[in-house]
Amino acid sequence: MPIPFSFMFYNTENFYDIVDDPHTMDDDFTPDGYNKWSEERFNDKVEKFTKVVKEIVKPDYPDIIGLAEIENKTVMESILAGMQLHGMSQYSFVHYDSPDERGSDVAMIYNTQTFKVLQSNPVLVQLPGIEDRTRDILHVKGETVTGEILHLFITHFPSHKEGTDLSERRRFFVASELRNAVYKVTSVNPDENIIIMGDFNDTPDDNSVDEVLGAQKSFEEIKNLRLYNLLYPRYRKGIGSTYYRGWLLFDQIIVSGHMLTSERIDCKPEYADVFNARYLLHFDRNNRVNINRTYRGSYTGGYSDHLPVYLRIYLN
Repeated sequence: MPIPFSFMFYNTENFYDIVDDPHTMDDDFTPDGYNKWSEERFNDKVEKFTKVVKEIVKPDYPDIIGLAEIENKTVMESILAGMQLHGMSQYSFVHYDSPDERGSDVAMIYNTQTFKVLQSNPVLVQLPGIEDRTRDILHVKGETVTGEILHLFITHFPSHKEGTDLSERRRFFVASELRNAVYKVTSVNPDENIIIMGDFNDTPDDNSVDEVLGAQKSFEEIKNLRLYNLLYPRYRKGIGSTYYRGWLLFDQIIVSGHMLTSERIDCKPEYADVFNARYLLHFDRNNRVNINRTYRGSYTGGYSDHLPVYLRIYLN
């Protein structure tokens, strides 16, 4: 009988602890900072995150959870403690402090009963000719209970805040570094199972994802060495994961062709989706929908400025 195995990715929106780190730009997220980031607010964010994890692929729990905008190990330990309070005690995590100037990292939580981490490493992204630092790409190699080897890459591309031209060049560069990291794996064995999860700060049609990374949008002719954007069919229907003057699909799950052709894995585009439970959304007085974020100018106590995305596959 096939065994379900699921992934989720969530940009958690500034998941900081309340302690000032003198080496990063986290001053706003302290009790005396601009956002008045208190222990009560932090604990509420942990509780809300746990609710999403419990419900995103119910009746199951996710086996792999990719995260963005995590400050440090303390935040990860608090998240796991919160999950344990809700009966999810079988999880561990992988996290590396990256050189991002805001102290905003990617990380991964995994179910130790269904996935064994064999090795992990941060892929350093050194933007050429630019002093600003950016977050690493996380690479984790592991094994499922059925013996399948998975290579997971978790990424958070540079944002648009520096203007279109500069920020686009940065995303092009990170996309090329990610593509190179994937190639290092598939050049040894073209039949590797690659799963890329992240906030790309671009849509599936934008050049960083479409051209530089090379994430295919058609599933008619699958080739093992190519990458395929599983959420593209949702994107074509107007579904997004974040909102700015309209819905944008920045959060995506991309897999290698072998994931789609393997006889030992049942993986299809229709198994991927955006989780848009009503409590993750914000409705104004005119019933216009947006995202129920943690801050909307001031503190609103929501979840995040992104919706999580997920993929459920079946192991044969």
